[in-house]
Amino acid sequence: AIPLTLELGKGQALPGLESGLLGMKKGGIRRIIVPQELAYNKFPDLEPRPMTSNDQRALDSVVKNPRRDGAILFDVQLERLK
Repeated sequence: AIPLTLELGKGQALPGLESGLLGMKKGGIRRIIVPQELAYNKFPDLEPRPMTSNDQRALDSVVKNPRRDGAILFDVQLERLK
């Protein structure tokens, strides 16, 4: 995994991911399931973004497929707080 730097409350990340990060402590690990209404369906340009074209195709297969619910799962480890 590649570290992602975010400032919470600035609209940089998916709202569902930001909500899931609240309350985490340094070194904490959390699985965050973001419902489609707080994920890429409504916020396609927010972080985290797929790093490769294969990753983008995999994401599109979930987000743009009306037969799927569009929920996204993140496994997060908080490395540092400022």
